[in-house]
Amino acid sequence: MAENKREVNVDKFIYSIDSMIQSKYILVDRKIADVLLAIADTHEVYNVIAECMVNFDFREEWKNATRTNILRLPETDEKKISFIFCMLNNIDDKNIDITQILDRYFSYDSGLSPYDAFCQMIVAEFKKLILHKLGIEETANGADSDSENYESEQVDEFSVLLKLVREFKAYATNLKKLKHCEITKENLTALLSTFEMVIENREVNYFYSYKVSLSAIICKNKDLTKRFEGIAKLVDNILMGE
Repeated sequence: MAENKREVNVDKFIYSIDSMIQSKYILVDRKIADVLLAIADTHEVYNVIAECMVNFDFREEWKNATRTNILRLPETDEKKISFIFCMLNNIDDKNIDITQILDRYFSYDSGLSPYDAFCQMIVAEFKKLILHKLGIEETANGADSDSENYESEQVDEFSVLLKLVREFKAYATNLKKLKHCEITKENLTALLSTFEMVIENREVNYFYSYKVSLSAIICKNKDLTKRFEGIAKLVDNILMGE
């Protein structure tokens, strides 16, 4: 949207998002209010959201996103921006209970607190999408620097993750019977196949959902659970940028 990204000053917006991500759950109400205030005070960000909100139906999208115990964001970037913005507003207005949201959709990961998982999947994603729309590259320190170094550091991790998922699928495929698992062998391998495609396409925003889904459906199979631990840890490393 901006030909010269240096002409766009979104420092207040970036600061509010980063502050929320780095804060604690006890401050969530204040941090969400700060993010919404920063949006209102940053014309460039406000205009991006306003454009995305045209013909957006949050009530319908919320129904679609909350059909299961995994919160599924809409498919397009525009709808994701609108969805997260409306979600934050509804939390701020007390129409949505943040505690219930965290308990239901973000409490599956033993490596992250529900609040940290929420910030990783929702808040950080919102920042990334907005900056992308403005033509600003995101970095650990904010905007206006090259992200190639960060991406190159993750190349090996993506490759290793893909290898582990393929090995896990091969193991599951060769089992005569899938015992104590909340899914059939065929459906499990199909799910792993789609996870492979997500990894190949570097669709990192879906990694957490796949990790949670797989953890939940294999939780009663001790052998699969043990083999899945390495995948889960690597997903966490990628999401946390380690």
